[in-house]
Amino acid sequence: MGVYQRQDVLTGTETKLSAVFAYGKPVVLNFWAGLCPPCQAEMPAFQRAYDAQQGKIIILGLDVGPFLHLGSYFDAIALYNRLEIQYPLAFAETATPLRLYSVQGMPTTVFFDARGQVVDKVTGALDEQQLQAHVRKLATAPG
Repeated sequence: MGVYQRQDVLTGTETKLSAVFAYGKPVVLNFWAGLCPPCQAEMPAFQRAYDAQQGKIIILGLDVGPFLHLGSYFDAIALYNRLEIQYPLAFAETATPLRLYSVQGMPTTVFFDARGQVVDKVTGALDEQQLQAHVRKLATAPG
């Protein structure tokens, strides 16, 4: 995957999810798109969760808009700039992540433990309380 921002966390301008798991922290992988209204609505909550749990978990937004006809890379960049999103954001270079994680709707969020094992998956937008509950559970799980 290509990296939009936070190359320091995502190990450069190109990365693999395995590199993110190498940190040994829980990971929240959020599939989003620049022209997806529910994605836009939940991104500020992901930013607040990232700010609150920084260092304990990794939140990664993965733009898949071009593969779902939900925006271009330029739409994604415009969105995260407008919303002032600072957590790590990347973009899929192929549709493989959509198949690998059985993404059936947008947005979709996959929660991984510190060992990289999927512990939960939510299709559809998460509200602030749902997201915070998932993130707290990950951040306090034995590791």
